Parts: sequence; C-alpha cells; structure tokens
Amino acid sequence: MTTNDVIDELIDTAGKLPQYGQTAMDWAMENAWWVLTLAAVGVLVGQLARWLLSRPTLRDRSAVEVLPTTGFDPVLEDVLRFAQQLARAQQNASRWLLPARGTAVRVRLMSTGGPLTLRVEGPTRAVSVLRHQGYANCELRAVTGDAGQTEPPKIRLGVMPKAAQPLAAAA
Repeated sequence: MTTNDVIDELIDTAGKLPQYGQTAMDWAMENAWWVLTLAAVGVLVGQLARWLLSRPTLRDRSAVEVLPTTGFDPVLEDVLRFAQQLARAQQNASRWLLPARGTAVRVRLMSTGGPLTLRVEGPTRAVSVLRHQGYANCELRAVTGDAGQTEPPKIRLGVMPKAAQPLAAAA
C-alpha cells in the first residue's frame, strides 16, 4: 500500500462521512428509548457509587482547634500560609475516585463561652497536615469525637442573650 492509496482511502472515507452520520442518526432515533434508559441508569449508578464512596470518608474525620494566645496578631503572610496549608490538606486527602465532598476541609470560627477559636476539620488521612502549626502564637489542640455540637446553633438577630442583658432591663 502506497502513500497515494492511503490518501485516496482517507478522501473516500471523508466523502462518506455524511452518509455515516445519517445512518447513525437513523439508528439513534429508532433506538432512543433504550439509549435514554441506559443513560439514566448510568447516571443513577454513578450517583450511587459517588454516595457510597463518600460515606466512609465523611464518617472518618478528625478536627484540630487553633487557640490564639494574647499576643496573636497575624500578618497577611501568615494568613496566606495557613490557607495554603488547608489547600494541601485537601490535596493530601483527595484521590481520583473519592468525591470532593468527602475530602473537603471545613473551617469553623467558634466561641463557646470563652475566647474565639478556629476549628479545622478534615479527613483523618490528612490529619498530619492539619496538625502542622499554621500560626505563630497559637496553641493546637486535638478535638475529641464527643466535643462536637449535638444540635445546630440557634441564631437570633436583634435579640441580646440573657446573660448579656442589663440588670435594669430585667427588673
């Protein structure tokens, strides 16, 4: 087979492309009902697999609490370094098969009757990156499983908490 023969066959095949396209369109119109059913089943199976793969990673998470000291005053460089550390934590936990939902890193600002704390929660396989000291003048503390919130917080806008109301208003 020479180069000219190969080129001639390519030109003939390119000339038949509209005919091939019409044949494929006719086949698709005749078999659309089961092609759509097969596509819907494929989407459902994919979503089910994604849900099943994310369940163990969502169940197996750990948290670290960052407690600031009195001299805590971060500069922009420290904040950017901490953000990069959190991005590395998700990259460390991510695998090509795991959904992003299961490998996400959650950051919570909390104050339960004391100073404001920063809680960083992520997959257990990224705990070494989460425990890395992100800020100077901060103390890291591992959060145990029973220290999490059992009920969602109640947010009331415009209403002062009972402990913060003045005594004269209470009388």
